Amino acid sequence: MRRFIICAVLFSFSAFAAFAQPINTVSLFGDEVQPGNRLHDVVVRLMDKGSTVPLAISGAIDSSMTQEDTTLPPEAKSAIAFNMSLSNAFYREMVVLNSLIEVTKSLIEENPDSVIEVITLGIVLYPDFAQEVLDGATLSGSINPDDAFIAVLQAGADPSSISLSPARGPAPEPIEPVGAGIGSGGTGGGDTTASTN
Repeated sequence: MRRFIICAVLFSFSAFAAFAQPINTVSLFGDEVQPGNRLHDVVVRLMDKGSTVPLAISGAIDSSMTQEDTTLPPEAKSAIAFNMSLSNAFYREMVVLNSLIEVTKSLIEENPDSVIEVITLGIVLYPDFAQEVLDGATLSGSINPDDAFIAVLQAGADPSSISLSPARGPAPEPIEPVGAGIGSGGTGGGDTTASTN
């Protein structure tokens, strides 16, 4: 009986310990190589400590802009500093959507005069995901695909990593003939050209 009680107590301690540990099941967009992912991680950690979303975002951005902070490379710091309100909006959207294509599309739709700035932010924060930025920009309808492609390249994307085809949708299905040739009475065979009589 004593062995049973000891086992039950140990089991309850281990079960309590398992529930007491925070379970982080949310995976942030991208990977730790991406500056945007690293900054997003700082935002989430500040939120875990009790900061509101806006305070966590502004705190993470402010700390990342200091000279000694290595979360962001210089080009990302410059892009963020160029339009702080847009940068804050970028991370407000990223906290909710956690999708670069959706954030790019949404921000461009909300800020049609800042299309190039949104594209630049996406590219410098997530350089390995330039295709997602291009697709989001194209899907917004605020910029034509060719101009979006050029803007993504000018923002520093690797040309070999992007293509216009995915954003334009699937290729149209080939059209199959409806029936037998015209002028054949639908019975098969016959001339496939229309009669001029």
